Amino acid sequence: MSTGFSYAFTFVAKRRGRPNYEYQGVLSTHRLYIKYYSLLEGQDPLRAVVDNKEKIAFPARFAELLVDFARDLGGEAVGTRRVKVPGRDVYYDKQVVVLPNEVAFKRHLLFALTAATYSNPNGARLNALRSLILSMNANFLNILCDIAIDRYKSQNPARYWHMMRVGRAVKALYMLD
Repeated sequence: MSTGFSYAFTFVAKRRGRPNYEYQGVLSTHRLYIKYYSLLEGQDPLRAVVDNKEKIAFPARFAELLVDFARDLGGEAVGTRRVKVPGRDVYYDKQVVVLPNEVAFKRHLLFALTAATYSNPNGARLNALRSLILSMNANFLNILCDIAIDRYKSQNPARYWHMMRVGRAVKALYMLD
């Protein structure tokens, strides 16, 4: 882990309201949420994701794509745990990935928010999104991510819906639909 202030993220399975049989395994009864954590200098990321409260969390899609994008930003996977879903004999891998700085965190956050609005992993659209986020102006990126974080902190029951509007706005603004 690099020195200074950094961020980490991991995936957590939360129970769906009703099963979705389009998926197999854990995704048929659970939905993956991505959770971001702030890390101080010298703090163990594996311990921090257990002890600390998340900075932001929302429903995520395409977990492998999000981990791959984190590597493009200079992030590294520091650990993987096998987690059993309560009440079922199903397991999933919970990776902990560390992002090196705040700009990488905000790029990853905006990418994850926008990717969560897509229904299927169409390679061309997600590759266009990837190149857009990597080349986006840091000031504009900061504004969009601050809007998403403020909407998460609002404690509104529909806050996840309001957060996803930031991702939908990026898709509409850059014609990625």
